[in-house]
Amino acid sequence: MDLVTGSLLNTFKSEQGFDDSVDQPTIFEHFANFCVVTYEHSDDFDVEELHVAGGNDLQLDGIAIIVNGVLVNSIEEIDDLVTTNKFLDVEFIFIQAKSGRGFEGADISNMFFGVRDLFSDDSRLPRNDALARKEDVIKYIYSKSAYFKHGNPKLKLYYVTTGKWVADTKLQARIETEINTLEELIIFHDPTFIAVDARKVQQLYNRSKNALTKTINFANKVILPEMEGVREAYLGYIPVTDYVKLIMDENKNLLRGLFYDNVRDYQGENPVNKEIELTLNRSEKGAFVLLNNGVTIVSEDLKITGTSFTLKSFQIVNGCQTSHVLYNNQSLLNDKIYVSIKLIVAPDSDLKNQVIKATNRQTVVKTEELSALTDFQKHLEEYYNSVPSHLKLYYERRSQQFSSAVSFEKNRIVTIPSQIRSFASMFLGRAHQASRYYGTLMKDIEDKIFVEGHTPLAYYVSSYALFKIETALRKRQIDAKYRPFKFHLLGLMRLQIAGKVVPAMTANQFVKYCDLIKNAIWDEIKCQNAISEACTLIDQLLEDYDRDRAKDSTLESRGQILIDSLKKNLGAIR
Repeated sequence: MDLVTGSLLNTFKSEQGFDDSVDQPTIFEHFANFCVVTYEHSDDFDVEELHVAGGNDLQLDGIAIIVNGVLVNSIEEIDDLVTTNKFLDVEFIFIQAKSGRGFEGADISNMFFGVRDLFSDDSRLPRNDALARKEDVIKYIYSKSAYFKHGNPKLKLYYVTTGKWVADTKLQARIETEINTLEELIIFHDPTFIAVDARKVQQLYNRSKNALTKTINFANKVILPEMEGVREAYLGYIPVTDYVKLIMDENKNLLRGLFYDNVRDYQGENPVNKEIELTLNRSEKGAFVLLNNGVTIVSEDLKITGTSFTLKSFQIVNGCQTSHVLYNNQSLLNDKIYVSIKLIVAPDSDLKNQVIKATNRQTVVKTEELSALTDFQKHLEEYYNSVPSHLKLYYERRSQQFSSAVSFEKNRIVTIPSQIRSFASMFLGRAHQASRYYGTLMKDIEDKIFVEGHTPLAYYVSSYALFKIETALRKRQIDAKYRPFKFHLLGLMRLQIAGKVVPAMTANQFVKYCDLIKNAIWDEIKCQNAISEACTLIDQLLEDYDRDRAKDSTLESRGQILIDSLKKNLGAIR
């Protein structure tokens, strides 16, 4: 391995929290998976969820299944996306990583053979558990093929090595033959093979460090007068075709992280969104700019060259529904249809919250909900920033907010979807739903989370406990069989540490309750014991560790019964 790739690999290992117990070939597999999927998918993800290597792996090291722009790991997420979107736009990404310096034809053919066997009706090769779980999701997707609105799933095969790709004629011919065998299955759209050599993998990794930057031609605009709390602001309009390019990555996937600061996730085919789509289907769609409220963009920085506006670290704080409908209906768009743009550059946090509240009052959101979803997020971010450095997590409100940071492990970053899952699992008894699409979970609990009067401590301790569980999994301190149950472990840890009766979340007693959890998980030995004992409870609650058992909504209540009956043996961590 060359010095540059080796150095990047060591940096990746440190940032992801892998220790020396994980061998270098495995680290390289994770590294390759991370580089490829970060390029193909803009949202944060757990790199270990991609990994399928380890014997009986069909010569595959990583699999990513992207559906409607969401990286999915479960059948339930597919159902949620069908319910929300009424269609499935699917992309399968298969990765083989070799730390050697060559592109061997036999190894590449074996990868193709493995992919064919995975999709075969008469597959005979054994699968490991991780691969079998991916296969279950893939087969379920094909059972929903009536929802393939944009055609059959796309398929990409990435072969990653530390050598140099020279496009050998014989090897190219062999690859083309293998691609033809996949096309003959008639179940894919445009299967593609991508060779990634040392130089390319270096580029992909370095790209993952860059803050989100996009350029638009913003000729039709006016600059707003100088005002307090903002560097500059503009009103104008651009063609919807240009706007869609702004919200897509280079692979034409929707940049879902742009909408984290919206008060609502995409609502699917609700009446408002159906009306937007109907407007695009009518002959008078040229009047779209008059009929639609437009979008509001907040950018942390802006560089202007003529009419070219380069936005850096930006968010769409209003216009989530419009953006999704435009993205999903690109075939109806042309450069004679316009969308109005309000661009605000470098606002202070108070003004940004005011903008979010004001622009979202036209949506079906109560005023008190707007306050909770904006002011609370600000206070929560401030709380995370106040924690002592060695116990700190980093609350990410903007997509790729910490992408270029090098001073801490990336698994210390808490995204809003991750926060929703950890809080719901630890305090709301929703661990069995945590693996679902987070937008669906949020709809179910939206009046119980990010509520004014909640202590930020509760959100922090749920995230920190999850961080400690994931660290234990990554460092092999607990068996990988517990990974599907990590959200259940959160609830069981809470029960053991603080007791089953959760005080009202706006009461002072709830702060004391959360303090018990904080004091335990901040103590390394007590935290390890709490995780270990939660795993022991899982052992006693389950007959097997099939991922489907994680959907059991009774695990926490049955765990409490066990804790009560075994209290003398387990003890209480107080």
